[in-house]
Amino acid sequence: MSAVNLGCRLMLSLVFVLAAISKARGRKPFEDFIQTLVNFGLPPSLAGAPLAATLILAEAASALLLLLNVAAGYALALALLGGFTLGIAWVLRRGAKVACRCFGASNTPVGAAHLVRNGLLLAVAVVGAVSHAAASGAPVTVAMGAIAGTAGVLGGVFVTRWDDLVFLIRGPEPVAASSRARRT
Repeated sequence: MSAVNLGCRLMLSLVFVLAAISKARGRKPFEDFIQTLVNFGLPPSLAGAPLAATLILAEAASALLLLLNVAAGYALALALLGGFTLGIAWVLRRGAKVACRCFGASNTPVGAAHLVRNGLLLAVAVVGAVSHAAASGAPVTVAMGAIAGTAGVLGGVFVTRWDDLVFLIRGPEPVAASSRARRT
């Protein structure tokens, strides 16, 4: 196992565990996730509870497989991230305003920042998959494992708080001129 593989596995596992928990922690978050799937443009007959539950289970399965250092965890992560990224791109192309329910009850509409986030996650998944395939049987030293593990967990926290970080950098979205004029 390589230190790079360890860091990537921990980062992606944390991201997928928190994503799955945030959507499955109660009836309201689960229903909100279903509505997000409908708002993404999927037909209501497809974007119901079965698809939502399948995606949540796939996120949890990917996290578990990655923690167990099984290559299929990377394949599942790449499939999920690819699908989510295409969904976000489709929403942006249509010009729709759809709340991001990736990690909970955020009302932040998906945007270019979410494509950047998913691009970073896709890159981590590709690097992790390549390092997994190329890893020699040599064990990771304790120091390298600690550094890689810490970097992976911090990277996962960073990604799951993406909307907050974007808000800190950009600030709040400006109020449209027409709505400001109505209030004065």
